[in-house]
Amino acid sequence: MGGKYRARRWILATGLPEDALCDCARVTMTGQSAVLVEGQHGVIELSAGQIRLKTGKGVLTVAGEGMRLVELSLDAAMITGKRVETVTYGRP
Repeated sequence: MGGKYRARRWILATGLPEDALCDCARVTMTGQSAVLVEGQHGVIELSAGQIRLKTGKGVLTVAGEGMRLVELSLDAAMITGKRVETVTYGRP
């Protein structure tokens, strides 16, 4: 068995969420107007139409109407807007 398979089994055995043990972002949406991104590594783009954040595995884009970055810490970002339309994840 490959190392990736063993690592996945170890993560499952610990009972911890996968994002706690790897450099993954966790995205929590609240309705259609707020997104909390934990595990981000910086802002790439900031506009009223979209906000792009750097993560350990790629770029996370939150797009919609009236997008605002209301809070930013070392590893988390709170984004609000009139309406969040899409949250996409891709390679840089």
